[in-house]
Amino acid sequence: MAELENQLVKVGGKDDGASSPNATPSESLYPSIRKLPLLGVTYADLYRRTKIQEAVFETLTQQYELAKVQEAKEIPTVKVLDPPNLPDKKSFPPRTLIVLLGTALAFSCGVTWIFGHALWEEKDPADPGKVLAQEVFDTVKAAIPWASRNGNRTSPESEVQSSKSDASADG
Repeated sequence: MAELENQLVKVGGKDDGASSPNATPSESLYPSIRKLPLLGVTYADLYRRTKIQEAVFETLTQQYELAKVQEAKEIPTVKVLDPPNLPDKKSFPPRTLIVLLGTALAFSCGVTWIFGHALWEEKDPADPGKVLAQEVFDTVKAAIPWASRNGNRTSPESEVQSSKSDASADG
């Protein structure tokens, strides 16, 4: 009976353990019924503070992640490690020499083209060398479709036929 009363005092907490000298606060596993309202208020206050801190933590974490993404966007993809230094004197390539050689080459090619064209026109159209060269030129021109003249994409055979029909109409 005494043990049951002792347990009732522990659970009920009539006078906070003053009636039973054996009961110490560390021995009781559960708080007394009289302390529950006070503990409920403390619990609610601590719970509210925890929820506020969780919400602040989540908000700050989201802002931190957004700041990291924004910082990654602002970082340039190319970083100049060493800025260039302009030389005092240009050493290579010699631009004057390049211009002079280019001009001489263009002039010599132009002169060669003019003399070659004049010699080609002087040759007899029945000359076997000229006929052979003309046939080779026409064959190569027919094999290369993008080499047509003035957008005319006709084959050499059709040109020969059209020239024959023009000659027969004239004569």
